[in-house]
Amino acid sequence: LSPVLLQMPLSYYYYSHIIFLPDFTCILHTMGASTTVAELSSNPQVAVCDSKPDAYSLVDKIFHQLSDNEKEQAARASSYRYLVASSSPTNEGLDQRDRYAKAMIERYVTVEQKLDKRKSPDAWEAAATLKLKKTLEFREEKQVDDIRLCFDTDKQSVDDGLHATLRERLTNQFASKGTIIRGYTKENLAMLLQFPGNDIAWEEEAFIQGNIYMLERALACTERQSNGEKDKVVLLFDYNGYGLKNTPPPLLIKLLLSNLRDHWPERLQHVFVVDSPFFFRAFWAIIKHFIDPITKELVQFVTGEEQKKIFREMISEDQAAPFMFDGGKNGKDADMSTFFYDTPFDHVYGEESP
Repeated sequence: LSPVLLQMPLSYYYYSHIIFLPDFTCILHTMGASTTVAELSSNPQVAVCDSKPDAYSLVDKIFHQLSDNEKEQAARASSYRYLVASSSPTNEGLDQRDRYAKAMIERYVTVEQKLDKRKSPDAWEAAATLKLKKTLEFREEKQVDDIRLCFDTDKQSVDDGLHATLRERLTNQFASKGTIIRGYTKENLAMLLQFPGNDIAWEEEAFIQGNIYMLERALACTERQSNGEKDKVVLLFDYNGYGLKNTPPPLLIKLLLSNLRDHWPERLQHVFVVDSPFFFRAFWAIIKHFIDPITKELVQFVTGEEQKKIFREMISEDQAAPFMFDGGKNGKDADMSTFFYDTPFDHVYGEESP
């Protein structure tokens, strides 16, 4: 390398893809992106990585096992922004594709490391790779991208059957206003609000597709609001008005939770169950066994103004719904037609769009 290139930071080589070493990501992560090649050469001992690869090196290993099509599908799954850009004439290019694909891979690696810290790196890699590929198959089979895009203006102008059917199914599923994406936390995470007391319809396909749509849309809102810095959402259940008639079939909930566990790992920041009635605890005793241990740790039961102080710390008054705490101002009755047809996919309900 020339004297000039020897003084370039490691990050220059990594992000420009000039060189690639099996442990390069680990070196970059351990030493820092500003380290120069000259510094690395003068002290080769610092280049020796821990024998136990970190998440970054495992991500690269898995990434290089994927086909170009799998990388593309992973990037689209990881980012609504990329999905839209890659569908237009001015797509974001391979560098953006790779960044989003790696972000998805990292979530699977993180989960495997959380589930069993005693496993070998090879075991983490194998499990994460298998689950990632199963997710890509699942998303194609369930037409997740079509669900995300079905209310787009260009899809409404073409009577292709598929998107029209999805629109009808989703509008019917949420006609009771049982779910809405509304408001952001102070950390720019979209809030996915569920009102189980409004739900009485449990047709399986509509239920699953509806939950996919709402979660994907909430993630898109977080991505836009945080400019890509955050990739999780906050899920809140308001159990005011909930009765026995609103209790869904446990097997349907088991299917939904299995899908979320297997295909949307590391996508929830918090899960709050607010003002649940006493008899709900019996239903919880059943469904909690269907929840993976990582998600289960995120679940918090919140009742009464004293416990709701946690929301005041997380959410400003203008973003909070009244059920979150006294003084929450974001509680105007939602118009679902406006939400679906007039509000961009990556905007929460009531948010002004350009």
